[in-house]
Amino acid sequence: MSELTQLTFQIGWIAMLLGGIVFFVMNRSVPASERHHGVVAMAIVFIAFANYLAMARGYGDVTIDGHQIFFARYVDWVITTPLLLLSLALVASRRATELAGLVGALVFADIYMIVTGLVGDLVGGVDKYIWWFISMVAFLAVLAIIWGPLRKLAENSPYGNAYTRLAGLLTVLWVVYPFVWLFGTSGMEVLSPGVEGVAYLILDVSAKVGFGFLVIGAAKQARIA
Repeated sequence: MSELTQLTFQIGWIAMLLGGIVFFVMNRSVPASERHHGVVAMAIVFIAFANYLAMARGYGDVTIDGHQIFFARYVDWVITTPLLLLSLALVASRRATELAGLVGALVFADIYMIVTGLVGDLVGGVDKYIWWFISMVAFLAVLAIIWGPLRKLAENSPYGNAYTRLAGLLTVLWVVYPFVWLFGTSGMEVLSPGVEGVAYLILDVSAKVGFGFLVIGAAKQARIA
């Protein structure tokens, strides 16, 4: 493991831990009925904290045929990304009957996307690009739901334009992830492990801590009847 990669892991667990502490303080000023957003935001960053700490301590990876795979990243993503989508869905609507099917489809497509990405990382060779493509198809399904039926529900959300801002943030950041995978050590190996680590760090902190700040801020200002 390069020194730069190790540094990204150290910065990662510190950033996630600090984010969780700040979220705890911020959430105290959120209306009681909306504090679930802060709870979800804290859960996301504390899960990421644990996984970054594991990688920093040297037991969040496995080497297969000389290829180092940081499985802790996938453990993080398969738990935190559904939570991010759940938080986004709760901004769009407060009605469980409206959300149940959409959230189920979102979570399924999201987990499928992460797991197929892991399969591609594990199999190597030309087949990894097949699994990357399958993962991308699932990702497109996620985006279709976010910007289709879920956005339609958000038109009547008490959170106003917050849904568009949050969905836009996740979309921009999540579009970058698969290309870091493709050009990084999991794919073409154009990016060095250190540069790849920096890219994932920036994306993770932005998508988790950044999203948390925005959603808790929106919860403070929500027009709840």
